[in-house]
Amino acid sequence: MPSDWQDVQRRFYDATADEYDENFQQANPYFAFVLDRFLAAVDPRPGERILELGASGGRFTLPLLDRGCRVTAVDISRRSIEYLERLTAGHPERGSLTLVEDDATTLSRVRGREFDAVVGGHILHHVPDVRAVATRAFERLGARGRAVFLEPNPWNLQWYVHLAMHPRRSWRVERGIVRVWPGRVCRGFEAAGFRACRVTTVGCFPPFVHNVFPATRKLEGWLGHWRPLARTFTLNVFVARKA
Repeated sequence: MPSDWQDVQRRFYDATADEYDENFQQANPYFAFVLDRFLAAVDPRPGERILELGASGGRFTLPLLDRGCRVTAVDISRRSIEYLERLTAGHPERGSLTLVEDDATTLSRVRGREFDAVVGGHILHHVPDVRAVATRAFERLGARGRAVFLEPNPWNLQWYVHLAMHPRRSWRVERGIVRVWPGRVCRGFEAAGFRACRVTTVGCFPPFVHNVFPATRKLEGWLGHWRPLARTFTLNVFVARKA
């Protein structure tokens, strides 16, 4: 029997998969900025085998395919997998994509395969046990593999305002935000066997500020050097390596 958290997440994303075109495929300066920072952390190279957890609407799947990677995209929601099938149907690298309906804490359908990187965007706060995900990632990575995850920063008050203003994004679905404190996430990865976990931050300004004033990305680069302020940025990027 699925656990409560699995059922909650699966039901929510099955119910909202039809909104992915609106929510995930809109191009804007803020998303381009976040995507650049995420991909810089992943550092994908042509031919690399990438395991993407919580692929959802394909926001990171397509850029990884565009860079010549062989991507195995995993999601707990069947409707999300169906959406990705439609989204990538005409992609020139569709043959390099494998879609798997699975749970990130077990990865029972991705056994016996080795990857160069395990990545995910906004997935760790949707699972009850970060260490379980980190352990599965560690098991499926090659000797010099890396794990890269982008997560909401619980220090940033914008997330709680966002949840209050958008009741569809219910606290029951998003409550894991308060579990992905940087130190806690890194301890989970290190307990799983990773040698080191590094955290960088993204998003000093709200998305609408980036979209209206794209030049703020340069200002953010400067402000990011001030650690007390950087700790409150919107997003955390976690990079953990096996060796």
